[in-house]
Amino acid sequence: MGQIYMQRFEYRGSPTKADVDAAWGVAVEALGKTGNFGHVESGVRHIKSYGTAWGGYALIEAEDSAAFSQYQAFHAENYSHIARITFEPIYDLDARLRSK
Repeated sequence: MGQIYMQRFEYRGSPTKADVDAAWGVAVEALGKTGNFGHVESGVRHIKSYGTAWGGYALIEAEDSAAFSQYQAFHAENYSHIARITFEPIYDLDARLRSK
């Protein structure tokens, strides 16, 4: 198993509907072709997306650091004009506490 990340995206200011629709169009196309929003063929697995009024989260697993770099670059190139995007490595706290 690779490293699990919680990806957070928060809309910048008040992007226009056209800008949001265009960015989501790119995202949906990437997801349809590769199974993830970063348009990488392998090495990053999309697990789940969560939406909020201000943006949302995506839970991903990165098994290859080069693929994860490509994933992040695709986000910077295609979505960063409408959203602040961060990636936080996370771990299973329940499993960790059970092992103590």
